[in-house]
Amino acid sequence: MTARDKFIVVALLTLMVVVSVVTIAMDTREARVVPAYGGTYVEGVTGVPQYLNPVIAATDVDQDIARLVFSGLTRFDRDGAIVADLASTFRTETEGKVWTFEIRPDAMWHDGQDVTADDVVYTVKLLQDRAYVGPYADAFRGVTVERVGAKTVRFTLPDVYGPFAASTTVPILPSHILGGVPYGELARQQFNVHPIGTGPFRVMDVDLRQIVLGRNEDFYRTRPARPRPYLERVILRFYPDPSEALRALARGEIDGVAGLSTGDAERARTLKSVVLYSMPTNDFVALFLNVRPDHAVFRDRAVRQAIVTAIDRGRILQLATDGRGTVADEFVPPTSWAYVKDVRKYTYSVEDAKRLLEDADWKDRDGDGIREKGGVKLAFGISTSGEPSRVAAARQIASDLNAIGMKVEVHSQPFAELVEATARQRTFDALLVGISVSGDPDPYSFFHSTEASDPGHNFSGYSTLPIDRNLEAARRTIDEGARRELYAPIFRTIADEVPVVYLYFSDYLYAQDRAVQGLRIAPLTDPRERFWNVEDWYVRTQPKR
Repeated sequence: MTARDKFIVVALLTLMVVVSVVTIAMDTREARVVPAYGGTYVEGVTGVPQYLNPVIAATDVDQDIARLVFSGLTRFDRDGAIVADLASTFRTETEGKVWTFEIRPDAMWHDGQDVTADDVVYTVKLLQDRAYVGPYADAFRGVTVERVGAKTVRFTLPDVYGPFAASTTVPILPSHILGGVPYGELARQQFNVHPIGTGPFRVMDVDLRQIVLGRNEDFYRTRPARPRPYLERVILRFYPDPSEALRALARGEIDGVAGLSTGDAERARTLKSVVLYSMPTNDFVALFLNVRPDHAVFRDRAVRQAIVTAIDRGRILQLATDGRGTVADEFVPPTSWAYVKDVRKYTYSVEDAKRLLEDADWKDRDGDGIREKGGVKLAFGISTSGEPSRVAAARQIASDLNAIGMKVEVHSQPFAELVEATARQRTFDALLVGISVSGDPDPYSFFHSTEASDPGHNFSGYSTLPIDRNLEAARRTIDEGARRELYAPIFRTIADEVPVVYLYFSDYLYAQDRAVQGLRIAPLTDPRERFWNVEDWYVRTQPKR
């Protein structure tokens, strides 16, 4: 070895030692840093609040605040399972007709009063008022609620209802403040401006620009690890739209923006100080094919299978969401406990789609470029909203299907008109819409025969007796594993018969400053679930002792 070679070897060894020492020092330093109490997190939200009361929440901002200020007997955890929240335990008896909840002994309202069974009874009776038409109107329909003890409440159902536990995630209101107020007078209460809740943060101040929330200094959910959330303040600042909020984030005026469009998400990616989160959701976009007798074009299963085979769903996902989501094959995403792995999955193939139609004798018999059979031409319209991503998806679908000998036109209309005049009246050939599925994905309203007309959501009008029976049995089944076994043949049948073409599940886009730590990605059942572990977020650190 020459002197030069020896020098190079020594230099390399020295560099390796230096890099190792620096790496060890950095790892050690990071390992010795832990979250510290204090600091403020400021998030830009679109719109302004109207009622700081979860029962009558009217805007997205209202619902954001409700998630931070209130809590329910149960909640959805990171895996989408229902776990105790204000309740310490809950159990079911008589095969699911009776549910008993024990309230945590350390659960208190922000004013220091204990949470009791009276609070639960009052809240449920409000939601059962005939005048109430809010998001929780069906949660306790026909259910009897009773106070068994100061910290014990019992629900008795008219029939076994498997998804009932999800109803108990509704936020609870304080009876010691509102107990004498009927639903009809609730909107006029001062409570709607200065609410008292049980959540990780409490309302401190509200003005035209923002709402300031202060830490709940004795929060039950952080115990026994620690007494309270890390953040001292959470501020929700009001903006006219997410784009304006994103500009404020870029200027360093706020720390986070939720509900970004794909365009805004791309701009957020260019900000070095920002982390862009793509959170999986249960929300999907699908093309419902009207298989009712007066729509002969979709009565042939081969046509429906050709449609799903000819649509480039990966391209649709890219066009509509810039790829932020996943291609959908069934009613629930892979993150759901109800997901069935072995449903039929269709691979995009123009040739396979053409072959399906040829084998079923759908041919272009008159040279006009449109296949036909028995006097029925493969021509139909796609109805959708005027939202740009929907229109782009519909046009791409039309292009894909025109390529295999169909004539497809796109009809876009204002969303309200689409819902009232088209979807509810079933006056469409094919309906392209987005669907929000709750944390407990009961598909009854989408596939049961009784839901084929308004107000049901069985837009396609497809049903069978076995599907009806399984849907009914699933509603009488408490165990999730057993319910999944009942859902499995339904999802397999829908995949084989294709009354609905699942396109994609969309992600929820959320941008935060890199200084904000502690957020854990979890599938979202609604946008407010982004705060599911807000008590663990932090912006300050300290040396580990």
